[in-house]
Amino acid sequence: MNVETSTVTKLLITGADGLDPISVYLEDFEPCKGKITVSCFDKTWHAYWGGMWDGLTIGQFFCKLHDAYIIGYFDRSLSSRRFSAEALADKARKVIVQMRRNRDLDAEDARSLLDEAEDVRHTSSLDECGGAHREFMHRVFGDEWWILPPDAGEPNPDWAHLCRIIATVQQALRQEF
Repeated sequence: MNVETSTVTKLLITGADGLDPISVYLEDFEPCKGKITVSCFDKTWHAYWGGMWDGLTIGQFFCKLHDAYIIGYFDRSLSSRRFSAEALADKARKVIVQMRRNRDLDAEDARSLLDEAEDVRHTSSLDECGGAHREFMHRVFGDEWWILPPDAGEPNPDWAHLCRIIATVQQALRQEF
């Protein structure tokens, strides 16, 4: 068994407007290889990069990255948009009206679909839409109905919150180094 000691830099960021204290742990393993861990309240994110360019430290490298790229490392399941039954129902209504204008639907079918669009407004997830409203979703949005256009969702506040944390960490790292 081998045991190695490494040096970790810890930053504690406090007083950031609207954010709890943020702990940042930076560990440079060797040139161009490093790990960062960011904690805020009860959430922790970490990322390792084994191919940073230009001999940068992990802190310098992190400051050069775009927030969406960092989020891809921190939380692959997090999306900038999230399900919204209201937005989905509104989008469905627009598609149905356009289908009627294009004469792809008669008045009776359009009315029936518009009524079901209102029912979709009371769902809590896209999975629920695929259950009770599967035929409706397929008819209105097509074969790949689960890949919804951006205007059929709403901005995800968790994404925005993590972007604020990342920007704060980058600002602190620039200030510190």
